[in-house]
Formats: sequence, C-alpha cells, structure tokens
Amino acid sequence: MNNITDYKSQQLFLSRDDEKEMAPLVYYVNESRVQAWPQYPGYRVVAWHAGSGLLVLNSPWIKGARKLVTNLVVMRVATQEVLFSTNRHMYYNAVFDNSGQHLLVEAYNQKPAWINISTGDIVAELKPELRLAVGTFNPHTNTFYFPLEKKKAWLAVDGATFTGIVMKTPYPDRVYKVVYIADLRQYLVLTDGNILLCCDDQLRPIWQRNFSAMGNDAGSIFGSDILVTEDQELVCVSASATAGNEWGADFVLDINTGEPRYILQGYYMRGRIAGSYFGRQVLVHPMKVMGLETGVVTPWTLPDFLPGFK
Repeated sequence: MNNITDYKSQQLFLSRDDEKEMAPLVYYVNESRVQAWPQYPGYRVVAWHAGSGLLVLNSPWIKGARKLVTNLVVMRVATQEVLFSTNRHMYYNAVFDNSGQHLLVEAYNQKPAWINISTGDIVAELKPELRLAVGTFNPHTNTFYFPLEKKKAWLAVDGATFTGIVMKTPYPDRVYKVVYIADLRQYLVLTDGNILLCCDDQLRPIWQRNFSAMGNDAGSIFGSDILVTEDQELVCVSASATAGNEWGADFVLDINTGEPRYILQGYYMRGRIAGSYFGRQVLVHPMKVMGLETGVVTPWTLPDFLPGFK
C-alpha cells in the first residue's frame, strides 16, 4: 500500500501495486468522497503537487522491447488530463519542483533527471548515488537535500537552477533520511548510527534520541519512515524488533524535546505502520488506523468501496 497524505487540503491518495486490478484513488476527507482512476489499474501514487493539482502515477513493470520498463504519468486530478507520460525506463520515484513545472525522476540504472513537464525535455541530471525517497525539500530556500548512499554527505539541489553541490553533513554518522517541517522550520534527520536528530533551519541539532540506548525497548530504526502528526506536535519512528519484543515497537516522540511520549508495542497480526493519516493517527497494514496516543487499532471507517485494500 502506498499513500500520500495532504493535511492542508484534507486529501488522501491511495494505491496498492500488489493488486494488479486495483485502481489508485483519492479520498476527500471533508466530503467523505472518493475519486478513483480505473484506467490505471495497479498504478502506484508517487508524488503530488497541491499548488498545481498534479499527481504522478507509476505502472507495474512492463516488458519493453529490450528491458523491463514502467509507464510514468503526470495527471491533472481535476480533469484527469495527462500532461506528461514516459515509458523509456523502469521508474522508481519522482518529486516535483516548487512550481510544479518540472519533475525529478529516478529510474533503474539511470541518473536522476529533471524533466520539463510541458516539453518532456531533460533539463539537468544529478548524481546517481542518491535516492529521492529519503530526501526532503525546503520551500523557504527552494533547496532539496538528498543523502548520498555511501558518504557522510548529501546533495543540496537548487530548485531554481537544478544544479547540485555535495555538502558534508555535520553529524558523526551517515544520514539515512531527512524530513523538513516547513511550518516549524526544522529538519528531522535519521542517521545509520540509530539516532534521530531534530535540527534548526541551519541544520544545527536541537535534540537527539539514541534508539540503541532505550533499555528493553532498544531497537534499530534504520529504514524507518519519519511521520509527523497533523498538529506537528508528535513524530513517530518504528523498529521492526526490539530487545524485549520480536514484533517491534513504534516510538512516538514530543517533537519539541525528543522525549518519548508513547511507546506502542507491536504484536502478532497487528500490522506495520503504512503511512500518515489525519489527526494523531497513522495507517496500518492491512488498511487499518492506529491512534498514536493509545495504540488502539481499528478498521478504517470508510464506505465499502475498497475491497482490494482490506
């Protein structure tokens, strides 16, 4: 299951690429209304640009003339008009620039490339050793940050010129993932030393939490997503297993101090966290909602239109 949660517009984009016939869709929370796109069965939701109303969808693998490829589509949600599509490579991920006029795409055995959506032209290429899924964007400076896979550095990309420079990261360990919270002007940085840092706009640490020093709850959060609640007061990371629980745990921290507010223990058949949801909740596999303050897991209370998600 893949999801994109837009807190401001109260929209939730959902897809399930392991179900070949399942259409991606958007759920309008305030209206309890669903819009699905059956013309794209099995496609995955990849990126959303709220300002322009554009959504990126990516197909399952297709056997091309010489290699496996995917069909990447940029669609205007309001009209379902396709503004750009390509199936030249096997695409993994994509992110919009601030204007919504350019798309940075990541594909197998290719350099990440900036594409002009209107013309289809490649306007710039970046270093191949970055992964879009673990990077972030600072709209105040119009700068993207992408951690490099094998270096204690990240690529800082100017959103106006699409040029990037390698910058050493100011932390003892290599950065695995970074998330920028625009309203708070803070970065959340996860390192491969099993440490989560909260940093100011100049990337200086405000607090840090070492998840190897959590006693019976110690566990590796490497590879975890970093989820921030809608009210921007809590941050959640997960360990697949801890010293005291083979089913793992989810750590809910105070975003201002890094202190653990709740530690939600995993258990058999509960399901792993799949992504963010509204309020102080998260989505849990397979298609459930969990409260971060209570750990209570409940079926998703939507109309019966999602049989493939159950």
